[in-house]
Amino acid sequence: MKKSLFIILIVITSIFGVVFTGFGASDQQRYGGTLVQIFPNGPKSLSYYPEMGPGDSIAALPAAEKLMEYNQKKQLVPFLAESVEIGQDGKSIIFKLRKGIKFHDGSDFNAEAAAWNYQLAKDTHRLQYDNKLVSIEVVDPYTMKLNLTDYNNQLIHSFGWVPIFSKAAWDKAGGGDQEKSKAWARVNIVATGPFKLAEFKRDVEMKWVRNENYWKPGKPYLNSIVYRFIPDPTTASSIMQAGEADWWHQAPVKDQAELVKKGFVRQEGYGLPRMIYINNKDPNSKFRDKRLREAIEYALDKPTMAKALGFGYFTPLTMVAPPGEWGYDPKYTGRAFNPEKAKQLLAEAGYPEGLKIKLMALAVGSWPDEAEAVAAYLRDIGIDVKVDLADPGRFFSSLWMKGWDDLILFLTGMDPNYLMTFHRQFGPQPMSNYASFERPPVLVKPAEASLLLESEEEQIAMTKKLVRIMADECLVIPLYLSPSAYIIQPYVHTTFLKEQMVARYTEDEWMEDH
Repeated sequence: MKKSLFIILIVITSIFGVVFTGFGASDQQRYGGTLVQIFPNGPKSLSYYPEMGPGDSIAALPAAEKLMEYNQKKQLVPFLAESVEIGQDGKSIIFKLRKGIKFHDGSDFNAEAAAWNYQLAKDTHRLQYDNKLVSIEVVDPYTMKLNLTDYNNQLIHSFGWVPIFSKAAWDKAGGGDQEKSKAWARVNIVATGPFKLAEFKRDVEMKWVRNENYWKPGKPYLNSIVYRFIPDPTTASSIMQAGEADWWHQAPVKDQAELVKKGFVRQEGYGLPRMIYINNKDPNSKFRDKRLREAIEYALDKPTMAKALGFGYFTPLTMVAPPGEWGYDPKYTGRAFNPEKAKQLLAEAGYPEGLKIKLMALAVGSWPDEAEAVAAYLRDIGIDVKVDLADPGRFFSSLWMKGWDDLILFLTGMDPNYLMTFHRQFGPQPMSNYASFERPPVLVKPAEASLLLESEEEQIAMTKKLVRIMADECLVIPLYLSPSAYIIQPYVHTTFLKEQMVARYTEDEWMEDH
């Protein structure tokens, strides 16, 4: 298996350059312009990888590149690397790097720079499965070798996808003082990508300019990209309709539906499941009682919520894996809406008169409406819900680090297959760890076994088992699938979300004259 994987990667890299260029216009027609994009909030750390969350990584995509990247076939293929080889004994991954690439500061991209990035990620425990990475070896100027304790089927995803930043810029900024370098990296980025950072006004605006020395000849097409951070959807919609912006990320679904009627383009990729995450980790949490978790799910009319909140775009869910993904079981009906059953379980759990709980949600976008919809159903069965709407800083701090009191409403990521998604979100060594989520032994044991499966058939079967355990134990409450989508002006050309949310080929984006 490991040898065949290596062969696949070599073949893909030879055709990689033609996968993303078919926009139907000549190069001359594509060149120029400033692409103005609206985001609801800005990044907190631009290039200090140990602190970068999903939003930070997405914001950095015009500049930050990786040794491997995802294509439209959901394959992880060489990118800054020319080839990737997994050792026959399963104890190494060897990256052969492209030559002649420069960072934005003019320093060389080479094995030493790559190894420094990986060492920082390992030392700060930013890498998923960092305990399996024994050492990082610079074999020659353009060969880096990762020495492993052993191999599992998730390592190539975890170790292949690491953003690469300039070591020279880090050293210069700090002058040997690591804290100064960290502070600099939070508000600056020097990488290899098609765009260079020109200006960053936190929570206001970011400006990117064309990298004239980009390693892909003739790219990028755009002259510049501007991010505007506008949390208020009414303001963002007005700006789009006035023609003052070209692209609106994370637009509430209601606004998406309205703007489509007005001639804007809604472009979507894979969906992101909305979930209620439960505090089952705190020894004093009420929700360590499975009956109480089940009562919450029985109280929710998911089809009605999906219809009312999704404007035709949402799909109700019975389990964490959406339809069409590994692990999904179309025969599993889940805990269908049954308020009487919910009340019965509340009484059995010791709360015949109900109880008081907190539900945390983001204070931006459509999240307040969705939180109130959940709260309304729970109040109908006697649960007194306090909805806690948090700004992004407090929300994500609670979600990833400090934990939450009772329930928190958010989405879950989606990766090329659901076994990968499971291990990144819910596995024993997650990449994104929900601070108040505890993995019971009944889930951990098969999860660990799944890492050693080589055939796709075995992996699919085990994913189905893991997803079913999540459902049977009611460890999280899946609500509905919300397609990842954004609104663009009709003249904008992009493939974003056709690969993965964490991959964006800004070098290929362009705009027609307008």
